[in-house]
Order: sequence, then C-alpha cells, then structure tokens
Amino acid sequence: MTDVSVPLYKTAAEQSVERESSGHAGLWFDKFCNQWRVSDLSWTMSSKDDKDNPKLKWIKTLANGSSVGTREQIEECALRHARLVEKRRGRFTVFTTESRFVTGLGRSHPVENGFAWHPTLGTPYLPGSSVKGLVRSWAKMATEPRPDKKILKCLLGDVGKAGAICFLDAIPIAPVRLEADVMTPHYAGWSEDDPPGDWRSPSPIPFLTTAAETPFLFGIIPCRAIVEDDLKRVFNWLRDSLVFTGGGAKTAIGYGRFHHDEEQTSHWTQRLKDEDRQRREDQTRQEAMKSPEGRWRLKFDRLSEAEILDLVRIHLEKEPFEDPRECTAFVQAVLSTGLVEHWRRGNARDPRTKVGKKKLRERARLLGSVRTENGADSLQ
Repeated sequence: MTDVSVPLYKTAAEQSVERESSGHAGLWFDKFCNQWRVSDLSWTMSSKDDKDNPKLKWIKTLANGSSVGTREQIEECALRHARLVEKRRGRFTVFTTESRFVTGLGRSHPVENGFAWHPTLGTPYLPGSSVKGLVRSWAKMATEPRPDKKILKCLLGDVGKAGAICFLDAIPIAPVRLEADVMTPHYAGWSEDDPPGDWRSPSPIPFLTTAAETPFLFGIIPCRAIVEDDLKRVFNWLRDSLVFTGGGAKTAIGYGRFHHDEEQTSHWTQRLKDEDRQRREDQTRQEAMKSPEGRWRLKFDRLSEAEILDLVRIHLEKEPFEDPRECTAFVQAVLSTGLVEHWRRGNARDPRTKVGKKKLRERARLLGSVRTENGADSLQ
C-alpha cells in the first residue's frame, strides 16, 4: 500500500474548496475538513508544533472574524418561532450571552471536539431537549422552595410521560460570530505505570465557541391546558437557570452565561405586531383589488386631494368612461374619500372673496359633472 486516501470527498481532496459566505457553516465544518496529514500510511490531525496545528487551522476557517448564517433566514425563522409561541399562548424571550457559549462538544469531529449546528440555519443553537434538561436540573436542585415532585412531573414530564410544557430550540436572532478557544489538560494519556501529575506537559486542544454578546431566542409553549401561574413558574426556572448556571457545555468554568435581554425581547414583540398589521393590510388590499371600486380606493389612498381632483376632471370632463359600471365605481370611490364635502365648502375659503367664489363655481361644475356621468344625485 503506497497511497493513502484522506477521508474527504474526492472533488475536495483533489482541489482546494473555499467556503461560500452564504453556505451552511455546519456542513462545511463537519464534512470538508482538509487538514489531514498522512503519516505511516495512515491519516492523522495530530501535531507536535502548536504554531502549525491542523485542528486550529481548520477551526479558524470559521473563527476568522466573520459571521455565520444568513440574516434574512435567521430572522424569518425567529419570527416563525415567536409567532408559534404567541399563537399557542406560550412565552418567548431573548437571552444574550455574557461569556463564550459552547454547544455540542461531545459530538464526533476530526478536531476532537464537535459543535452543534442548526440543521437549516447553519448557526450554533441549543436544542430544546438541552434547554429542558437544564430547567429540570435547576428546578430540582436550586429553587427555593423546592417544587413538589408531582408538580415537577406534571410540568416537565417523566420517563415515558410528556410534560405540560414544550421547550423550543434556542436559536440566534442574528448572524453569529465564532471564536477559537483552547483547553489544556495536564493529565492526558496516563496509566497505572505512569500516573497523572503536575509535572506533565499540557496538551493544548483547540475548540470552536460562540462569541459573547450573542442573542438567542428561547420559547416555551403549553402542550395542554395549564394555568398561567404554572407557565410563569417554568419561565422563571428557565431565566434563573440561564443566568446563574448557564447553558451548553463547560458551564462549571463560566461558559454559557446569559442575561435576560428585555430590549431585544420588546423589539421582537413589536416586530410581531408590525408583521401582523402588515399582513392584515395586505389581506385588505387583496380583497379591495377584486372590485373596480376597491381598486380606485387603493389608488386614491396614495394620492393627494389635488391629484384626486385632477383625476376627476380627466375622467368625468375630458375622457368620460366608456363602461358605466367603471364610472359608477369611480364615483363611489370618490365619495368614499370624504373629500366631496370638503370641495363643497370651497376648501375653507371665504365664499365672499373673489378666490372663494371662483373655487365654489369650480367645485359646483365638478360636482355637476360627477352627477351627470353617474346618472344619479348621489352628490347632492
């Protein structure tokens, strides 16, 4: 055996492949590691030279100062999560990391420490199951007074039984900046004949982390009817556990600390309201477009009084409608603007002045044209 193939896709092994900024960072990190080295007819990523560490090199392809994830996709997903929580009468909120956040270290990976990637967004995330485990541990060990076991089982479930509260995945609300970190265990590779000790040299192991000040959206929803106090209780457990113990891996040494970001939570609550209002306006517009009168009304909404007046002159004096139904729809749309009475009053001009008398004559002639074309006295 003279040739050793590296564990990489043939195309990527034969030529250098660059990661696209809009591509899925998780797939790139997990599947296209090209830092393998061939030694003794086998491939490896170990190195005695810290300055030329292949694992660190691969980590820095993502921890290079840029962000991962596409903003439009992330925000769309976050809004869907928030809307789902709102429709199911749950609670969502934003927590922002105060320290580096690590997730999925136990996953298998060529650099020795894995990373948990959202399957569609290509960003770090905290699975709902991990959030639930964190809350359960906090509720059982750190809350005062301790919750009753029956209440705990009812809300968070038990072996073979689902709880009343569902925990959604915690996802970022913006593209995420990643950073390289390193752990240096001193006691690796020991045996009974060679026990661990402080005289051993540290073994630097690089790993990927999420930078501090990264906001994540957390959400909980009731799976069945529960009282509001129970939902609030679980939310408080979630908040306290993230603040005091942290989420993800290596929390015992300070990773994964969060704080409740009320400003961002208010911002996303308002965005939901704005999107709902925009959706209602779009539905109203679509309904209006189904009728000629509705189409004219939508057009008038974008015009000033003077522009509407010009349209009336054009369509009812210079270029009358050929279709009587279109004329009727146009006149009804004019009536719906509420400007007719305004025109009758001469636009608040004193009718005793020369300008006022001219405006009144002009509007009287205009209104007369509308009545003539419409064939009705609806403007009397």
